[in-house]
Amino acid sequence: MSPDSRLRARTLTAPRLDRHDQDRQDSDWLSRVWALPSTRVLRIDRGKAPLDADAGSPNEAQSGTEPHLLLSAPQGALPVNAIYIGEISDQDSGTFPDGTAPGHVVAVPTENSHADNGHDSSPQATPWESLRSVGSLLPAVQAELLTHATALTAWHASSAFCAACGGATETLSSGWARGCLQCTTVHFPRTDPAVITAVIGADDCLLLGSAVRWETHRYSTFAGFVEAGESLESAIVREVKEEAGVVVDHVEYISSQAWPFPRSLMLGFLAHTSDSCATADQDEIREVRWFTREQLRDAVTNGTVTLPSRSSISHALITHWYGGVLPETD
Repeated sequence: MSPDSRLRARTLTAPRLDRHDQDRQDSDWLSRVWALPSTRVLRIDRGKAPLDADAGSPNEAQSGTEPHLLLSAPQGALPVNAIYIGEISDQDSGTFPDGTAPGHVVAVPTENSHADNGHDSSPQATPWESLRSVGSLLPAVQAELLTHATALTAWHASSAFCAACGGATETLSSGWARGCLQCTTVHFPRTDPAVITAVIGADDCLLLGSAVRWETHRYSTFAGFVEAGESLESAIVREVKEEAGVVVDHVEYISSQAWPFPRSLMLGFLAHTSDSCATADQDEIREVRWFTREQLRDAVTNGTVTLPSRSSISHALITHWYGGVLPETD
């Protein structure tokens, strides 16, 4: 299965992890899970996780060898910063190198556990990669593990103090909540909804934009956070009008993707318009361009256009419109 096909399937299928919502609220749940022989640990260091060097690296993925997360058995006492991720179903056992799926998975933030740049240069070194770089290459259940772990560890790192009173907080519910030691307010991981849309013209051309903060040859779909009191559809109409000067006639929902950078949920749409002209706002978007399928293929092939990472829903939306596998861009 191609990376594009994996990403499309990943956004549309049922969850592969049982997160044991009720069980994890017991104060001793995580300790009991830690003691099980089938439990495995996923280490997280500043958004990066170790890969199994024997299972293939991201560079080898093009030759048919998939990278895999390196999961290890629990050692010693349960770390105070451990976070319960979930239990893997038996149907996903074949996606692990040894053919046996672990039971429960626990994430453990381990800052400075690898080289400062995240990559030891020795041949035998364990590679550490982020969700952004390997999300589209990992088997779906492993990408889900890394997504959950990335989101939760980022939330904990930014939530040491209570938003209500400023008091210190402590971990609750096996890592899925934090409680204030001063005012007792309980905080839960926050998710910010954002719409992302591929704009399609009446002639079936695709409109893409190049953001001011990117290199000039990088183009993508249009996106923005949903504002207070705003529907998803209204957010799409507003964002496309603001950034590209195009009036959207109607929208079509495609799929969603968790994007924990640091805590977004991307809701993907196609936006259809009868407008033929588009104008970049010059604030967020420097240039907008219409593409036929042939024009986009040729521009990507000759390097004049770079598309979003294959791990992003933006790439999946573009591929959905294109109707096939696009040339490699990352």
